[in-house]
Amino acid sequence: MPLDDAGRPVPTIPSGIPGLDGVLRGGFPRGRTTIVVGGPGSGKTVLAMQFLVRGAAEFNEPGLMITFEESPDALERNFPSALWPAAGALGGRVEMLDGRLPDEAIEAGEFDLGGLIAIASAIIEKHGIKRIAIDGLDALFAISEHPSIRRREIIRVIHWLTEAGLSALLTVTSDEDDRRVPRSFDLAEYAADAVIRLHSTLLGELARRTLSVVKMRGAAFVGGAHAYTISRFGMRVLATPIRTTAAVASLDTRLSSGIDRLDRMLLGGFRRGTTTLLSGLPGTSKTTLGMAFLKAGTRAGERVLFIGFDEPSSQVLIDARSVGIDVEDDVREGLFVAESFSAGSVIGDDHFIAIQHLIDTHRPTRVVIDPISALEKAGGRAVADAVTERLVGLMKERDITAVMTAVAASPSGEESTPARVSTIADTWIHLSFANRGGERNRTLTIVKSRGTAHSNQMRELLLSNDGIELADVYASGGNVLVGTARAEREQQEAADRAAEALGFEQELFALDREGEALERTLQDAQRRLDELHEHRTNLVRRTAASGPAHERDTDIIHALRRGDTTA
Repeated sequence: MPLDDAGRPVPTIPSGIPGLDGVLRGGFPRGRTTIVVGGPGSGKTVLAMQFLVRGAAEFNEPGLMITFEESPDALERNFPSALWPAAGALGGRVEMLDGRLPDEAIEAGEFDLGGLIAIASAIIEKHGIKRIAIDGLDALFAISEHPSIRRREIIRVIHWLTEAGLSALLTVTSDEDDRRVPRSFDLAEYAADAVIRLHSTLLGELARRTLSVVKMRGAAFVGGAHAYTISRFGMRVLATPIRTTAAVASLDTRLSSGIDRLDRMLLGGFRRGTTTLLSGLPGTSKTTLGMAFLKAGTRAGERVLFIGFDEPSSQVLIDARSVGIDVEDDVREGLFVAESFSAGSVIGDDHFIAIQHLIDTHRPTRVVIDPISALEKAGGRAVADAVTERLVGLMKERDITAVMTAVAASPSGEESTPARVSTIADTWIHLSFANRGGERNRTLTIVKSRGTAHSNQMRELLLSNDGIELADVYASGGNVLVGTARAEREQQEAADRAAEALGFEQELFALDREGEALERTLQDAQRRLDELHEHRTNLVRRTAASGPAHERDTDIIHALRRGDTTA
């Protein structure tokens, strides 16, 4: 609950407008009057009707619509069932009162709202009305040229609403500058407790609607202009959240990119719940990598969503099949949903609502938006950046792992993007061309991956009928070689290695021959050595045996001569 300047809580009621309660820090002030100012077609009546219908259907607060421009039947016919449910669904809890004056009163330029207020008071008492919307009351005051009559009736209406304790909305058509109330109704703006202005700005050929809170008496609110959209689902305010909430608990879980080597470069793949940017010039295979990421999801049984801009989704699926990524079975099984939009057909805020609706309906775990940079055609750079930021926040809030592609801003394909997504994305992968020798070859580089280590090596990206492959890029003399230049250099290196290997083999053969010759010489020498050793042994043995024999012979001779013996 918001607090006033003194720190006291200010009671509020839900507005029934998605996103508006965040801007109002809780909702409309309970029991007070809020004036909604806007030009024709700005959605004042839609806001008022949604305030009443949602109040009755969702918050158990019966409502009353007093219309001064259209008949009650016309109002009901103009609203789709998504905004104006059948009477049975509401249980008759939204009453309609025709406040249009008869022709004679309009011609006279005089009126008195006393009778209408009495009728409305009876309806309020009978049905327990809590919310009231008065649509087009300023048109009634514009018919009178008497300031005193206008002042009297304005004060009467404001006092009546205050005394009744009703939570009231008064819609007022702005003057020519599309911002302020008409002079005939300016007193009400000062008397009201809150004032909200609806504004439309032409951006090229597209109109962008924004809402701003001018004042909220006694309570704080989020200032500035907040984009809003009007669709068959009613009004929705696209306020950028002050705080970013992310599914931090899932950041350690990795999801495969669909390319094994890219997963290794990312140390396991994309972190769950993060957003990855694929940037590069047209033809660098950004869409193909996105499709590989989604196909990896369907293989794991996950529900995935492809959002394409300016190219039919059917053509994207056909192109992906040419590189081995076939999702036809996944589409039939309901795992894969693909939608395409014309980027410049509506303002970027409407694209956000359409994408959010697809996410709410399909509940995917993986989303690819291709290319996010196309949103510049939906209102310019500022709108594209705002929508991109909301989409990234939405993905984190839903714990969706997203891949967004962007066409490089530089004609040379350098690492630059026109969209702010490059700064808020968790991972940025840049794809480019290496031009050499009359060839254009694709390369891939990881520029950043927030909160985790990653490869800093450039890889050559190869496409074939069997899928996507990342090859090492060859560096020679400070130059990066890819494609034919790389193949030629690799072939030359292979030939050089083969020649070197042949030289080694020849040298080894010569060494082997020399070794064999030396071994034969050694064997001959060993045999000769053995012979010499044997001969020496014989000589030693013979020498040893010849001594005793000589002594014996000498003794015999001495004996014959009758001489002395050797003993």
